[in-house]
Amino acid sequence: MKKFYLMIMAVVATASVFAQPCNKLFFSEYVEGGGSRKAVEIYNPTSVPVSLFGYKISTFSNGSTAAGSNFNLNAVIAAGDVYVVASSQADSTFKLLADTVSGGLNFNGNDAVALLYGTDTIDVIGIIGNDPGANGWVVDTANTTNNTLIRKSTVQQGVLHWDTAQWYTLAQDTTRLGFHTGPTNLAPCSVTPQDTVLVFSPTSGNFTGVNGNFNLHTALSLLHTDSMTVDVKLTGGNAAWVNNYTTQTLSFPSGSIQGTLPLTITNDTTGGASHTLTFTLFNATGGLVIGVDSVFTLTLDAPAVVAADTCGTLFFSEYVEGSASNKALEIYNPLATAVDLTGYKVQLYSNGGTTPSTNFNLSGTIAAGDVYVIAASQADSLIKLLADTTSGSINFNGNDAVALLYGTDTLDLIGVIGFDPTSSGWTVGTGSTSNHTLVRNAAVKKGNTNWTVAVSQWDSYAIDTFFLGAHTGPINVNACPLTPITGTQNVVGDNIARIYPNPNNGTFVIELKNTSDNADVKLFDLTGRLVYSAKENSNLIHVNMNQINAGMYVVEVKADGLISRTKITVQQ
Repeated sequence: MKKFYLMIMAVVATASVFAQPCNKLFFSEYVEGGGSRKAVEIYNPTSVPVSLFGYKISTFSNGSTAAGSNFNLNAVIAAGDVYVVASSQADSTFKLLADTVSGGLNFNGNDAVALLYGTDTIDVIGIIGNDPGANGWVVDTANTTNNTLIRKSTVQQGVLHWDTAQWYTLAQDTTRLGFHTGPTNLAPCSVTPQDTVLVFSPTSGNFTGVNGNFNLHTALSLLHTDSMTVDVKLTGGNAAWVNNYTTQTLSFPSGSIQGTLPLTITNDTTGGASHTLTFTLFNATGGLVIGVDSVFTLTLDAPAVVAADTCGTLFFSEYVEGSASNKALEIYNPLATAVDLTGYKVQLYSNGGTTPSTNFNLSGTIAAGDVYVIAASQADSLIKLLADTTSGSINFNGNDAVALLYGTDTLDLIGVIGFDPTSSGWTVGTGSTSNHTLVRNAAVKKGNTNWTVAVSQWDSYAIDTFFLGAHTGPINVNACPLTPITGTQNVVGDNIARIYPNPNNGTFVIELKNTSDNADVKLFDLTGRLVYSAKENSNLIHVNMNQINAGMYVVEVKADGLISRTKITVQQ
C-alpha cells in the first residue's frame, strides 16, 4: 500500500512540474526556550498532503559532524499545514502545542538541526561541524540561543547551507507554533521512495559453553508502515549445534526498527575446540531490502575450565545511558523457572552518594530465559516500545551507581556506590558507563557486587545503540539461595511511610507513601497467627484493636504490587 501511494504521488508530481521548479518540506519555526522548551516546526508549502514516512530530524551537538540523535517521523502533513515536534522534557503547557514529542529533541543554541528524507538533507538550521559558542549563530538582531526563529513568508524551499537571511527572531519563550504564514499550493517534488534496509547488527558473535541461548540482532534503517518478513538461513556449520536449526522467518510489524532471532545452543564441543556457524538473510518481503551486512558468523567455544558459578540469580543484562532521557535497564532470568519480581527493586546512587536517591520496586514475573526492561518514563517512544514498564526514577547518568536487590540482598551492581567517577563515568572496555550502552557477556550466570570484577563482564556500544528485549546468556541454571523475606523485615515493598504511635495500645495509624484503591492490611503475632485483616482505600489507615494482648506484632500491607512489613509493639 505504501509503495502504490508513493508511485501515484510521483505520477501527479511529474505531470504538474514539467519544466517548472518543485518544492519540498522545510523548517518554519525553531524554538530554543527556557529549560527544556525546545521545538521545531515543519511546513508543507505544496498543494498535496505529504507523508512523513522516511523523514527524520537529526541534531548535531557542539560542532559534531555525526548526528547525536535521530527522530524518525511517521505522520502526514496536509497541504499548507505544519507539523510540530517538541522535546518530551518540556512542560505540559508547551507540549500541548506539539503534534508529537521526542527525547532526542533537546538541542541548545549551538547545535545544528537537520531535516532529512532518507539520506538526503532537505533543510538545515545552523552549520553542521561548526560550534559557534554558547551564544549560537547570529540571526537578525539576536541569535539561535534563547530565542525563537520564524522562517520568512517568502521562503519556498529548505536549504543545504545555513542562510540566516531567511529567518527573523522573537524573544525567548514567544512562539507561533501550530501555523505558518508562507507560500501555498506550490508544485510538489517527486520523491524517490526510501527503502527500509535490513542488516545484521552486529555481524558476528561468540558463545562460550556447552548449552544456552544466543540472540541474532537485526536493525532496520527506517521506520515503516508495512508488515515485512525475512528468512534467516543456516548457510554454514552443523545444524545440530543449534538444536537442529532450520530456516526461521523474522517478522517486523509496523513501526519496528529491530528484530531478534533467539537460538538454542547445543554445542557438544569439548577440549577447548570451536565451531563456526554462518547465518544469511534471504527472501525479504513487504518492501524490505537486504543490506550488505547480510551474513552473521557465530563462533561456539567450549569452556576451557568449568565455570565456578554453579547457580544463578537475576542480573542486569543491558544498561542504556543514551542521549537526553534515553535510559533503560534490562534484567535477565537465567533460571529454569519463572521468577516473581515481588521483593526485587532497583536503586540509584547519584554522584557518589552512599544512600539511594531513588528506589523502584519491581512487580510482575520474568519467564525462564527471558528479560524485563525498565525504561525512563521520558525516554523516546522507540525505547518505551521495547520496555515492560517505565519509571521516572530510571533517569540515571553515567556517574550514578545502579543496584539490583532482593529484600536486603544486593544481587548486582553497575558502578561503585559512594564513589563519583565524574561525568565521564566508569571505563568499560572501549567505552564507559556515560553515553554508551553496555551488554553483559553471554557466559555470566549471576550478578556481581564487586565492580572491579564485574566491569570485565560487559561489552560497550555507541550511544543510542540498544538490543533491549532479549539477551544472549545461559539458561536452565539452578537458582542460588536468597535470604527469605519474612514478616519480621520491613524492606520488602517500602510503601509504609510510618506507623504511629509506636509503641501503642492496639489503636494506631498506618501512613502509606502512595494512596491505594485496594490495600490489604493484616496484623500477625510472632507465631504467624493472623489477628487482624481489612481492606482499605486510603493512604491513612486507622486500626482499632484495643482489646489485643500486649506484645510484638508484624503489620503487613499489600498494595499496588508491593508487600510492606513493619514491627509494632502493643502495650496495655
